[in-house]
Amino acid sequence: MALPTSSLSQVCREIANVISVGLNASANSIQVMIGSPVDAVPSQSDQLHRINLFFYGIEPTGFYSGTLPGEPWWIRLRCLVTGFGIAENQISAGENDLRLLGGVIRLFHETPVLETFTVDNETFRLQVIFQALSPDDLNNIWSIQGDVSYRPSLVYEMALAPVVPLKKTIGSPLVGAIGSELRADRQARTDPFGGSAVAPVVPLTTVDSSREGWSPAICLVSDDHCAQSLAFASGSPALTDFTPAVWIAGERNAPVLLVWEKWTSSQGWQRQSTTKNALATDTVIDPAAVALAVTTDFALPFAANETGQAVLFAERTYNRAVDQQPITVRSNPVMVSVFGDVP
Repeated sequence: MALPTSSLSQVCREIANVISVGLNASANSIQVMIGSPVDAVPSQSDQLHRINLFFYGIEPTGFYSGTLPGEPWWIRLRCLVTGFGIAENQISAGENDLRLLGGVIRLFHETPVLETFTVDNETFRLQVIFQALSPDDLNNIWSIQGDVSYRPSLVYEMALAPVVPLKKTIGSPLVGAIGSELRADRQARTDPFGGSAVAPVVPLTTVDSSREGWSPAICLVSDDHCAQSLAFASGSPALTDFTPAVWIAGERNAPVLLVWEKWTSSQGWQRQSTTKNALATDTVIDPAAVALAVTTDFALPFAANETGQAVLFAERTYNRAVDQQPITVRSNPVMVSVFGDVP
């Protein structure tokens, strides 16, 4: 029975597939393998050239030091890429080794950031960075390969790859407002908060739409004022009567996509499938001119009597001029909290 896949094995297989497609392996009689170089040495009867990927190093990123055990952990991979060519049509095996490696160098030079991968519902992109190793470093790697003679090789760092837990930690809710309270009685330190909480103030925001990668800006318009964070009691008349009115700033009449992400105590944060197409109506969000705001209504994603938090974004997708790569940028978030009974 085959072993179950892991996020690590899936990432390495995706990298092998990128090389296979980039070098048109099936048409050029190339087999892309994963494993120790000793297992990739072709026999006398082999009719396929081989490119072997030896993932010999796995290192922490140096970032995300506060990652919890139930959260994806990001790692760096070090990969030895070796060509095993066969002699054909008056071309020596050694020259075919160089043709194989030259194809890999060209591929990763052209696309140093690979296309998006999705592994165990975690979406990411790998950056491939060439590593110039000294002769001593290469000798240390090849000295553990048994009787396999040294072959021309490349070393790349590929980062960042996820290690995905089988059971993910449910994310925490966010802070929608802050406040302070002074108490003289030490015994009351665990009593419910009785002070006044204040939500963040919406600043005057101007979107510079002359930049190719401009991001939209949004706020909620409620009771004739701008808000970045609102809170309602579950089942309250205020919540029943509330429909988010979104003020969107950006290039005038530029299309954006409104997207909710919702947090509940049972499911954590999840992107909601219901979205809404909208247009940017102004280049500036000016809280002092809220009476002139042109807004777009977008219903909350909560069911009746459901509590939790919802964060709204405006997303914009454009094709980057230098390579026509589609890029999606997000606005600032705005949040609506729906709470139950407070003890």
